[in-house]
Amino acid sequence: MNYEIETENFLKDLERVAQVRVEVANYLEQMAETIELAELEGKISSGGLGLNSQLEDIKAVENNLRRGVFRLLVLENMKRDKTTFWNALIGENLLYSDLNSYTAILTILRYGKEKKVTVYFNDDTKPEQLDFQQFKQTYTIEPSEAKQLKQDEQQIFPNVSHALVEYPLPLLEKGIEIIDSPGLNDTEARLEGTGFPEFLGSLNTFLTKERAIAQLRQARTIARQAYTRTHAAIERRIPLLAQDVDRLKRKINSLEPEFKKLTGIRDRFQQEIRSMRDIQAKEIADSFRNYILNLGNTFETDFLSYQLDLKLFDSMSKNKRDAFNTALKKVFEQYINDKLSNWTLSAEKNLNTAFAQLTVSAARHGESYSQVTDEITEKITEQKVVANSNGTAENNKTPTWTKWAMGLFSLTRGNLAGVAMVGVEFDWKNILFNYVAAIGIDNIIFAVKKIFRELLELALIGLNVNFLQADRVRQELVKMAEKELIKHLPQVASEQWLAVYNDVKEYFDAYEREVTKRIDDDIISRKSELDNLVQQKETFEVNRDAEMQRLQKLDGEVAMKLQQIEGLFQKSIALT
Repeated sequence: MNYEIETENFLKDLERVAQVRVEVANYLEQMAETIELAELEGKISSGGLGLNSQLEDIKAVENNLRRGVFRLLVLENMKRDKTTFWNALIGENLLYSDLNSYTAILTILRYGKEKKVTVYFNDDTKPEQLDFQQFKQTYTIEPSEAKQLKQDEQQIFPNVSHALVEYPLPLLEKGIEIIDSPGLNDTEARLEGTGFPEFLGSLNTFLTKERAIAQLRQARTIARQAYTRTHAAIERRIPLLAQDVDRLKRKINSLEPEFKKLTGIRDRFQQEIRSMRDIQAKEIADSFRNYILNLGNTFETDFLSYQLDLKLFDSMSKNKRDAFNTALKKVFEQYINDKLSNWTLSAEKNLNTAFAQLTVSAARHGESYSQVTDEITEKITEQKVVANSNGTAENNKTPTWTKWAMGLFSLTRGNLAGVAMVGVEFDWKNILFNYVAAIGIDNIIFAVKKIFRELLELALIGLNVNFLQADRVRQELVKMAEKELIKHLPQVASEQWLAVYNDVKEYFDAYEREVTKRIDDDIISRKSELDNLVQQKETFEVNRDAEMQRLQKLDGEVAMKLQQIEGLFQKSIALT
């Protein structure tokens, strides 16, 4: 297998994607500059069009396209030599793959014009710069030493956070970062049988097709929204240029009922979100409590599979007793982790169902919202609104806030194609249940220490230790652990109920805050669009012909940037 050719093709595909990302980002930047300049010019002509929200979204997506990187991570339990694996991927023996040693700290590999290694610490120690040989000598250890430290529960480099390796590699320059986790290399130094070609093919498909298309689709969506809003604002503005101030004021005052309808739609959707929040927060918190309380019902059966490999009678050896206690603690922690991880699956399912329902509500309210904004346009311009005027497949009448609200659910389902959520510090996949892996363990482990002592006493009673006695000790261990577990479960369930409730509540609160903000921004921008025109007309005589030309030019320039983005997107689709 020629791995160099495989990697070379991968690099070519990444280069193509990187180039398209830059081109789309450039067009978005130009679109934003055009709109921003027009808003400034509006201050000395007929007034701004209220396009600040569109500018923020365009700039956010542009920034993501320019700064976005793909981070690849392999954890330590990979069956083959992952360092050799990474070296084959990047095309150079950069990460150490010595069979007799391994890198003992988290290492981040990213592009840099110069080769250097910087080690960062989690205390007040200043970052340390090393050359590659110094890094290897200082932060690689023998597997035997690592295993012993792991058994003794000692950290290898407790004050080290991570190492940042910067290197001028073509792969890294294409926006790839590699995170190499501490892990033991085994004796397999060859790539045959590691699945490298299959991995590289899948990685290529994901990064250069699925992920890239999703990002470009998001950029296209934002560009379409920006043009639609700009075009609609211009269509409203031009008929009003010839109207006198008094008539314009009367028209604007007559729009008060319509604007109240818009805030009413906001309030109704907000209430639906809150109702869903209260229902889901209680249901999920209750399900957590019930799940925890029921662990004791199946503990004996479940826990046996976790502690079959324990060297039970190591507990009778003074030298091995601590190691046995540590091993048993880890087994128990793993049991708790696995059970709580299972619960999060059902919790996520409930949340996905809830957000699916909110997506339907968002679409319904968005349709009502669009009908009202059409009424505003028709009332102020005295002209009938024509739907989907630029002929794109998307429903351009759908408000931006609606697409955002619906796009959030697309993100929760891993469907990035539907995401219109940009520029927001809200990450669905930042699971709020990450603390559950440790819920109750400290309290229960405290009781497990008692089990250690009782288990040791039980084991020492036997004169001839054999398999049957080992099995008896194992059964007694399970019974004692079950007894202690059941004793602490009510406390854990009670104490953590509120934490789960609040976490779920915060999901919906964050969603509500962003949706409400976007609706409010939309309403404010529509009002300011009209108020700006009145203010300008009261200040000076607006040159109608010159203003029409300026606005029509703006419309054409923004439309051209959208067409260029559409063209790049369609070209990328054709290459997948």
